[in-house]
Amino acid sequence: MIPIILAFIAIGSGLVWYLLHHDHGRRLPPSSLWTAFGFGIAALILAGLLETQLFPKSFWVAPQLEPIGLRFLFFMGVGILEEAAKFVPLALFIYSRPYFREHTDGVIYFAICGLTFGLGENILYTLSFGSKVGIERLVITPFLHAATTGIIGYYLASRKIDRKYTAKFIVAAALIPFMHGVYDFGVYSGQDFLLLLSLLITLLLTLGLFLYFMQANDLDKAAIARAAAQTSRFCPRCGRPNMGQKKFCEFCGQPL
Repeated sequence: MIPIILAFIAIGSGLVWYLLHHDHGRRLPPSSLWTAFGFGIAALILAGLLETQLFPKSFWVAPQLEPIGLRFLFFMGVGILEEAAKFVPLALFIYSRPYFREHTDGVIYFAICGLTFGLGENILYTLSFGSKVGIERLVITPFLHAATTGIIGYYLASRKIDRKYTAKFIVAAALIPFMHGVYDFGVYSGQDFLLLLSLLITLLLTLGLFLYFMQANDLDKAAIARAAAQTSRFCPRCGRPNMGQKKFCEFCGQPL
């Protein structure tokens, strides 16, 4: 079991390294990154407590014995609850923070929170059900929770930057938990078709995490370029216009 747990940690650390070293925006405060990590741990505890209180024990022991309609509703509830536990507390905490101001911030902070949640969940499943389950989750779900939370985080940051993203944020906040629920339903269905559907969902979400991160980087670079162009239009010393977009002010010689 130890090699599997170490593999989960290595893969998770690799994702964090990738996000931080390919972020072309402003450097993020290390304390804020650890805060996102802490919210992931708190979300895992909160979700575990709520799930044991809200859902019947029979669904956890042998969900395949329950009627298919109730099973679907159960896993929808699990998906919604887990996504809310990961997203809502961190969103309330970080939205107004001055360091939460770029598109990539939404992906990075919320992906770290989701990754921490998923890492804890995968380790607990491995310790509880053995190496076989651990290997299955290592192959299928290493980035699932990071992807679901990171994608919604992207839209939250975009909404803070541009209010026109509000509708897209609402759609993402509704669609991602639904996809999470369908994924869980398929994994525990015992049917090959639904299991393949779950595999497709986790692959699409993982791919989406990286695509959204790249798009966020492009948007941030464009915003920085626009800000730099706007600043260079006027001399910061004398305030005169830089009509020729030169490197030095024509009036006072200030570097631009």
